[in-house]
Amino acid sequence: MTTHAMFSTVAAPAAALCLALGLAACGDDGSATGGTGTGVDTDATTTAAGTDSGEPSPPETGEELCDAGHEAWVKRAIPLLQGRKPASIREVRLLVSMIEQIEAQGGDGRAVVAAGLADGALYRERWATFFFDALRVNRIDERRNVGCYDTLTAAADSPDLAAFVRDNDPASDFGADWTMADLVRSALRLDDLSPLYRADLFARMARPLNGANVTIEELEIMRRGNYGETFDAAYLGRKVGCLECHNSAESVTWDPDPEKNRFWAIPALLEKAVYGDNKGRPEEEVYAVFRYAGFADGNTGAAPWGIFSACGRFDTGHGGDVLGDPAYLAGPLPAGAHVYDLDPKLKAGFDALASNGLETDANLEVTDPNVALAYLVAMNVANQVWQEAMGHPLTVAHHFPRNEAQRTILESLANTFAGNRYSLRSLLSAIVLHPYFNQDAPDQCDASTAYPLAPVFDPFSISSADPNERGNGVGDMVHRYSAWVLIDSAMQALWYDRPERFGSGQFGAPMNLKFLRSMGVFLKDADPGSNGVSFANLLHWENLLARADDPLLGGDCTGPLTGPCAYDWIGELVATAVATPGATVRDLAVAIKDRLITEPTIAGSAEEDALEAAMLLTDGALDALVSDVGASDAEIAARSLAGVLLNTPQFLLAGVPSRDQDPDADPILVVPGTDTKSLCEALAPQVLGAGWSYTCDDAGVTVTKN
Repeated sequence: MTTHAMFSTVAAPAAALCLALGLAACGDDGSATGGTGTGVDTDATTTAAGTDSGEPSPPETGEELCDAGHEAWVKRAIPLLQGRKPASIREVRLLVSMIEQIEAQGGDGRAVVAAGLADGALYRERWATFFFDALRVNRIDERRNVGCYDTLTAAADSPDLAAFVRDNDPASDFGADWTMADLVRSALRLDDLSPLYRADLFARMARPLNGANVTIEELEIMRRGNYGETFDAAYLGRKVGCLECHNSAESVTWDPDPEKNRFWAIPALLEKAVYGDNKGRPEEEVYAVFRYAGFADGNTGAAPWGIFSACGRFDTGHGGDVLGDPAYLAGPLPAGAHVYDLDPKLKAGFDALASNGLETDANLEVTDPNVALAYLVAMNVANQVWQEAMGHPLTVAHHFPRNEAQRTILESLANTFAGNRYSLRSLLSAIVLHPYFNQDAPDQCDASTAYPLAPVFDPFSISSADPNERGNGVGDMVHRYSAWVLIDSAMQALWYDRPERFGSGQFGAPMNLKFLRSMGVFLKDADPGSNGVSFANLLHWENLLARADDPLLGGDCTGPLTGPCAYDWIGELVATAVATPGATVRDLAVAIKDRLITEPTIAGSAEEDALEAAMLLTDGALDALVSDVGASDAEIAARSLAGVLLNTPQFLLAGVPSRDQDPDADPILVVPGTDTKSLCEALAPQVLGAGWSYTCDDAGVTVTKN
């Protein structure tokens, strides 16, 4: 028996390549045209004589890594971990100071700060939203379930609910009503996501697809297909229809020569363990376990773990199956199977994987199919969280890595996540501490090439005719912030309400639905959103926020990190400026730049001219006193500048760090509740925890190891 983490296999094994199949039916990696059955990589062009006249070999030079420094790291970590931009350069400097002082005393400063930021209310709300999207929880139309996914009880306020679900089977009763909205927050407190994935199998069935003018059998086929395809995507990261051409045993883009190989599967026959065959099995057998008729189509029955009635009631018997298809998933299932038969497999797999890792025999066959099922979930979650952080997944369209570097990272992250009992904090820490997370631009690093990284973000760059462009560079990492993070960041910065997540009423929808849709929010299965940049979404963003006025999104309120909700940061800033003797319009501009893009420095006369234009001011007006300009005109200027900055790449895009800022340029205008001492008193208890003592004052933080 072999433990999977010990493998260092160069390439996935291939028995016989997919024969005589057009890849239109199998999502390929975007380059292959078919299999030959000869072991020749169809991702390249081969002459009749067998000489390669297609893709060049990968670059032979190693990577040139260049860390951008603590300030850049903090600016990148906060949006990922807490779903918001830094409150100011003062917050950044506080966290940098913590890192430096911890390292001076022998600790790992970034690891401590990352673990501390991966906690608290902002962290939980940010990732509760993310995982509901990852699980494809519908937010609009008939499958929207406000009672189950948007109703909170006291169970959300402790890890006890998640621990109960983790440790018990669905026949047990927690002893109080609870919802999926409670469970996702409880699981984040427990730092174990496995209870969320087990319970969602049931709760999602409370809102099925509906149809008209169809037979009950036809409707049941449609429902099973919908639940099954969602399970494939949200849980397993696989698509049954693709396995004929791409699976862990073989692929039409695999080649025994590592330099030509374009298919790098984790070295374990996961699909064979889960589906009984490397190429999968008929969908009706795989999806039979997601039976709705006779199982979830009534208002009476069992409540898994005592869940609230809005999350469904289920018949635990095996009668009422209108299709009678044999069921198979991680082994054969009983006749009339349903998700009560799947949950024990998932629970056993989660437990065994966390304890023992992924074990295979000498032929790479997984010794426990339940563990293979759990490992696919762990790998899929790791890939989704990496993509959220880096803007690009570690797989291509067929859901497998295209090169060895992608596979190495994916395998490491999946093992970290599972080995730490499905800990999101451990997974996030591994990502933010990965060298790629904080890479600087090559011109700042004396790099010999603009593409010094392995082709992890754009794996197709290896096909470039220019050998110097076959790696990846920082430019390949640039991406727009994900929709919720981008919108929430703007609302948090301006102290406006965040968007509603579900809206109110049984058949309602979030306020300003068109805006959310245009920004790429996941709304429902047929409206999954995206994080790309388009002319349309830029126009919608500008239309709503060009004047930095409250867009009235109707969700949770925001405010300073130091206390309760507040309203309208710009209004507060202007009032502060009016009350500060000698404050100028320049000071106002510096504070707004700091607040929105954490770059208070004004770099010369060209930027001064641009700021005056953005603030609708005349030449030289930056040096006018705010008291002379007047509160009303100062507010118009401030809102105009804020609207411009909200539409800049610095606010919209992640991937390339801003330069470190000169402390002499820090803002002199400070809105109450956002000063250094207040920020320190809010951050230090959460970030430093029990391992470090601290004191806060107007100058910053002093950290001492306990």
